Amino acid sequence: MLKHLKALLAFLARAVLARYAPKIVAVAGSVGKTSTTRAVAATLARSFPTRGSAKNHNNEIGVPLTILGEAKSGGRSPFAWAAILWRGFLLAFGPARPYPRVLVLEMATDHPGDLAYLASIAPPDVAVLTAIAEEHTEFLGDLDGVAEEEGSIVRSLSKDGTAVLNADDARVVDMKAHAPRAVLFGFGEGAFVRAERAEPELALGTVFTRFDLVIDGKRFPVNLPNALGDGNVYAALAAASVALAFHIDPAMIPFGLAEYEPPPGRLRVLPGIKETMLVDDSYNSSPRAAELALGTFQRLPVRDGGRRIAVLGDMLELGALTESAHHRIGQLAARSGIELLIGVGAASASLCRGAREAGMNEERVFHFQNSQEAGRFLQERIRPGDLVLIKGSQGIRTERIVKELMAEPERAGELLVRQSKDWLN
Repeated sequence: MLKHLKALLAFLARAVLARYAPKIVAVAGSVGKTSTTRAVAATLARSFPTRGSAKNHNNEIGVPLTILGEAKSGGRSPFAWAAILWRGFLLAFGPARPYPRVLVLEMATDHPGDLAYLASIAPPDVAVLTAIAEEHTEFLGDLDGVAEEEGSIVRSLSKDGTAVLNADDARVVDMKAHAPRAVLFGFGEGAFVRAERAEPELALGTVFTRFDLVIDGKRFPVNLPNALGDGNVYAALAAASVALAFHIDPAMIPFGLAEYEPPPGRLRVLPGIKETMLVDDSYNSSPRAAELALGTFQRLPVRDGGRRIAVLGDMLELGALTESAHHRIGQLAARSGIELLIGVGAASASLCRGAREAGMNEERVFHFQNSQEAGRFLQERIRPGDLVLIKGSQGIRTERIVKELMAEPERAGELLVRQSKDWLN
């Protein structure tokens, strides 16, 4: 049944693309795909009718759904799927309708060949590669396997296509050899689109990141409201690079970036109980994403008397790299000014051990098997002024900890990830 559904969705998606011929921007990489997709869509939308992937519709079901204009899947209902397929048929073969000029499609991979399949449905005109890092190595083998798989999105470009590549990631830069044209973005000198003087700001309930966008030596001030950290800056730089590929005036790019809204669970700051502040990064985790989160967290101001507390859940699907990756992140946490560290999940025992071996006091490191236990523990331990980072892979469900600690739990459906009925059940 599922095999036939995927085939029908792919057929209708290809038919719709053939009929309306939108430009395709594909966003792939080990971290930051959803944020980058949102930033690109916000930037392009000021100049073109644009549609970005809904939620994280990024697989063999989600990508066709985005192309067909469906925000929700049919779930377990055959009637809902029948309605989706019928609407897709009408869009492809019925009377012509208004359709976006640009589609920004997040494309994810778990196994070798996933990205090539998605690109065969929606061949990209612009391919964005955010990073190559330790993610899905359980199925992709090692970093070379990840690079081979993620690089397929660049190799899928037509002879007129453009690759938008992270200049700060050597494995991503290597993909330049497979691209007809490339735009490099990042913080380093090798980037054509560069960020300088990027700093997160957190004061009086206002959260934003300011930086200078430097394009070919010209400087443009950018303000990202409600966005913290280098991960969001990378998303903005990728969006600026895509805008250049679409020949948008660089002076207009900051206005589009000002419309960018980071998705829930990605370094979102929320008021917590007992006059605390929560940094909700509970959507997912990987070693590279954890490094970025800890780097941002280290630079945030803490009220007098407050502490930096990090709750770090398991990073899943790392295969043979699981123990070493968690150990390394634990050591990094110990060096990042964390005063209280809570590991959540079986693999996070290695994370806690790494923190202790890096010099963190035993009395400041705690380990729990699940998010419910960690949430109850923190409710008792936090005090006014504390700043709490909460991060973990999807399967660890660290958003449950956020819900336990947030000042307005009645707004969880609006502010947190995984609050649909299916997830809650």
